[in-house]
Amino acid sequence: MRKKTVKVTRFLNGLHNYIVKHPQFRKRTTGKSEVQIQTEIRPLILNYLEYWFQTEGYKDYIGKAHKSFYWEGQEGKFGKQRKMTFGSRNYPDFIITDPYLVAIEYKQSPNGSTVKQGIGQSIIHTMTDDFHYVYYLFHDESKDKRIEKSVTENRESSIIERMWTEFNVMIKFA
Repeated sequence: MRKKTVKVTRFLNGLHNYIVKHPQFRKRTTGKSEVQIQTEIRPLILNYLEYWFQTEGYKDYIGKAHKSFYWEGQEGKFGKQRKMTFGSRNYPDFIITDPYLVAIEYKQSPNGSTVKQGIGQSIIHTMTDDFHYVYYLFHDESKDKRIEKSVTENRESSIIERMWTEFNVMIKFA
């Protein structure tokens, strides 16, 4: 398990804030597929990487960002080199290869069972050592935002904390 530093935590929290506070980020996703929302999120991740590399002093920060980003279905080495786990390959929705090796999972649903499905996928990403960290964004489509609100409960907040401390999985809600 990779060590968590202040810098990696700042990077992942910065990524989350950049995505969910961006005017292009869709607040209501009902009626839109996950693929549609992922297509909208993809340029936001890339823009964040450009910003990150620029602030880190890279001259070709745009090129560096593009070389460090991969999405599910894109041609290239990450599509073909996935190892088998339980008889299938696990593909995160997005991959950041630099400055940290991060799998990004995105799910949306009005019910909590989908949250748990994404947690399972995220754990597999780090337990197989395919990725050092996971950023998991769940879009709560319930009318009363009950899933997002549940993270203040003891059980849920404990799970979210343990996911980060024990599995390097950062879970965030929108």
